[in-house]
Amino acid sequence: MPSIIDRYLVREIGLTVLATLLVLLAIVLSHRLASYLSKVASGLLARDAIFLLLGLQTVYLLVVLIPLAFLLSIMLTLGRLYRDHEMIVLAACGYGPLSMYRAVFLLATLLSLLTAGLSFVVIPVIMELQFDVLAKARKEAEVSMFVPGTFREVLNGRHVVYIGTLDERELRSVFIQSREPDGSLSITTGAQGRQETSEEGVRNIVLDHGYRYRGTPGQGDYDMLRFERATVRVDAAPPAQTWRHRETLPTRQLLNSSDPSHIAELQMRINNPIQILVIALWAPLLARAQPREGRYGRTVAAVLIYAVNFNLVGVGESWLSHGVVGATLGLWWVHGLFLLFSLGLLLHDSFDVRSLRWLFQRAVARIRTA
Repeated sequence: MPSIIDRYLVREIGLTVLATLLVLLAIVLSHRLASYLSKVASGLLARDAIFLLLGLQTVYLLVVLIPLAFLLSIMLTLGRLYRDHEMIVLAACGYGPLSMYRAVFLLATLLSLLTAGLSFVVIPVIMELQFDVLAKARKEAEVSMFVPGTFREVLNGRHVVYIGTLDERELRSVFIQSREPDGSLSITTGAQGRQETSEEGVRNIVLDHGYRYRGTPGQGDYDMLRFERATVRVDAAPPAQTWRHRETLPTRQLLNSSDPSHIAELQMRINNPIQILVIALWAPLLARAQPREGRYGRTVAAVLIYAVNFNLVGVGESWLSHGVVGATLGLWWVHGLFLLFSLGLLLHDSFDVRSLRWLFQRAVARIRTA
């Protein structure tokens, strides 16, 4: 059964994890909200889907941010205990560094199990729902992109579109002014039209029975063309990232797959739970602040180390996706490097420079005596 001190440390680190996680979520979600609002303003997303997408993103971001929040919580909580000399008092009472690991690993195990449950079970369902919501929101935005009776710029100002009336999905009395690459202007009008989205995600306005006028302002040599059907592109969506749909696959399907992208996705789902346990090894060692040491110096160093870890995981995921390395090596080499890093910190703490100097002087004295 955990001791009083264990429960105290678990409570202090746990509350800091919760507070840190809320702050990180607020920062990231505010950026996502700005991105969604920008898409709504451009007519690429229906505004009714914003809060649902933010809720789905919150669950997804939990898995990504829990390791970082856990690291910051250890650095802030244990660093404060070392600076306030509380750890010295606990050590004098027989609660040494190894006893402290008991509390840290208790919380790390709980967070690792939570992250594993989210990664293996919940996230695939959430991502599938998110893709469905995005597809539906884009379809709804096709209708709501243009407001009858108003002018709207599209394709970064290249076109100015005016819709007279909107009858369900049918556009009527359409006026489009376009800036051509050679500096000339073209005006396209149509009695009726509709919006269509290609398989590549590019949105077009298809006009029936209209006219197109093209020329240079200030000159009278305008060309007029009568058409039965004309197509005007009104946005250039980025190519669909079909590889992201691997995030929706059930874990049992990834286990039986030999596809490199599926192996990479499985390794990424395993990565965060393992990463929390590895952080529980090296973060308490790095948090051992010395007397009169700066308050946030070690915390900044921990964040930089985490950034190195994050980038190495990204490199490993890319290697797996392209088949450079196999599932046997996977991302385990990243965890192995940080296990060695933890061992180095442990040896550094056990044998500091003064201890090594004392051992050297003692060995020299014995040699002289002999």
